[in-house]
Amino acid sequence: MLNKKVSFIIILAVILSFFIPKNAHAATKKLSGLDRYATSAAIAEDGWQQSNYGVLTYGKNYPDAIIAAPLAEKYKAPILLTETDIIPEDTLNTVRRLKITNMIIIGGTGVISSSVENQLSLIGIKTERLCGRDRYETSVIVANQLDAVHEIAVVTGEDFTDALSIAPIAAKRNMPILLVPHNVIPDLVKEYIKLNPISQIYVIGAGSSLSESLVSELPNVEQINGEDKYQRNLAVIDKFKNEMDLTTIYLTSGESFDDGLSGSALAALNCNPLLLVGDNCSSQKNYLENNAINKFNIVVLGGLVKEQAIIFSPNVDFEEKTISEVTNVKSTDITKIIVYDGRGGLNKPISVENKQKINQFMGYLDNYIIKKDKNPLPSVGWIHKAVFYDHDKEVMDIVFTNPIIINQTYYDIIKGDLDTQTMDQFLKSVDPSYES
Repeated sequence: MLNKKVSFIIILAVILSFFIPKNAHAATKKLSGLDRYATSAAIAEDGWQQSNYGVLTYGKNYPDAIIAAPLAEKYKAPILLTETDIIPEDTLNTVRRLKITNMIIIGGTGVISSSVENQLSLIGIKTERLCGRDRYETSVIVANQLDAVHEIAVVTGEDFTDALSIAPIAAKRNMPILLVPHNVIPDLVKEYIKLNPISQIYVIGAGSSLSESLVSELPNVEQINGEDKYQRNLAVIDKFKNEMDLTTIYLTSGESFDDGLSGSALAALNCNPLLLVGDNCSSQKNYLENNAINKFNIVVLGGLVKEQAIIFSPNVDFEEKTISEVTNVKSTDITKIIVYDGRGGLNKPISVENKQKINQFMGYLDNYIIKKDKNPLPSVGWIHKAVFYDHDKEVMDIVFTNPIIINQTYYDIIKGDLDTQTMDQFLKSVDPSYES
């Protein structure tokens, strides 16, 4: 009766003792869905209650989407994902919920067909398409949508990670992300630089993701380098850490692009870093420790961030918790439980004072995983109430409804199996006169 269905339970992922720096205090949550489109929708609805604009990109490849964050920031818009010929239901529902009236489509009709535009038009949404002959021209066309540009980021168009790494700070600084091949600067990129008063060019990955020879072809260059994508990600964060809000860190997979695409716009809202993670997070852990970054919230984007170990650390304040973690009340603290029947006085209150029975009941509660309900609806279902005492001092009360009410605060039940039948059997074992 108290089970509340969710698509995914808890994935502690890299928010573990292996990953979190010593003495860190972090709250964590996960934005995820059954697929990349549902994840994109979850990310958008976490960051936006309403938006006049949306940015729509192709969900099965990255070149158009990785340049979108600065444009999304200009319009304070989420980045949403679509199929080629049809908008997925999760994306469409989010468009409706956020009351989006203008959609900027990035990419040509080969990746996002005109039928998608027609779908949007049928529900009253104006569309604008930004696209070029290839990803490099498209990045310039998107750059031309930004006003008063004085600096740019140059990254490889052959991978997604460097663009994701720079996306939050690029969005904050109104800095276009221009894509180039590994070993050449396209003429149209050179022309863009010539026509705009560019005083600073950040080149990400010279000598690794880009050829070192490219640097000599560009003016006013500052390099941000690292031997692999994870080191470059940390180098970008380190370069701009004084401008970033490090109280929240977004985690996304460095091996798959899709969840980080929409996450780049969400991270850009407050210029939080996007931290790329893979199989081994030791360098990320060391970076946070060495820079005394030890009090932050973590948001895991999607279901592709791999678990390193499932270890509960007392220094980590998870958003999803057990009841004892929420209340700081343990079984050993309880000397008496009084259970009140919520069915109009059918049974008199039952006092549980036998230590074995107290431990049995607390064992039921230990199976619950709960999360604070931010916008609770009226509770429904079973309304028994239990009040917990440490000798004569009341230390906790629980109303067994859904959402469950603990010390007058509502919590969604992520996991738990204490149903009416189990409760009735327990209460009858305490008092045989109890009527179920």
